[in-house]
Amino acid sequence: ILFFPLQLLECGGNLFDAISIAVKAALFNTRVPKVRVLEDEEGSKEIELSDDPYDCIRLNVDDVPCIVTLSKIGYRHVVDATLQEEACSLASLLISVTSKGSLTSMKKVGKGSLDPESIFEMMETGKRVGKSLHIALQKILDEEESLGTSRQKVGFLG
Repeated sequence: ILFFPLQLLECGGNLFDAISIAVKAALFNTRVPKVRVLEDEEGSKEIELSDDPYDCIRLNVDDVPCIVTLSKIGYRHVVDATLQEEACSLASLLISVTSKGSLTSMKKVGKGSLDPESIFEMMETGKRVGKSLHIALQKILDEEESLGTSRQKVGFLG
């Protein structure tokens, strides 16, 4: 079980979108140490962790979705609405999209309604934006990974 304690420093913008990107990046950087179970002659078992910090397993994040928020304004919709655009929107659709463009979930938020035609248009836009978001995120994560141990350390771990 993994927990993601998040601390919000500001509540403007598309919160779910940013959180989904942060969670996917955190999972990409997660390394699980290799564990071996040793059994002695008496049948008792002992768990052994490798001392090598690089002897670990990576998590597969290929199917981890990112969330795209689409806000309906009039008869159109906007991706990543600004504060002024959010004020004009009565309904938004949160769409969870995998890197292959599959929708994993949707949630309507806001007091307004969405007609079926708008929902289908928003789903298609969400799929297209979600796929490009995954490509851009993976490119950045791969660039960071290629730096290896030579990257500059910042923060309390630096």
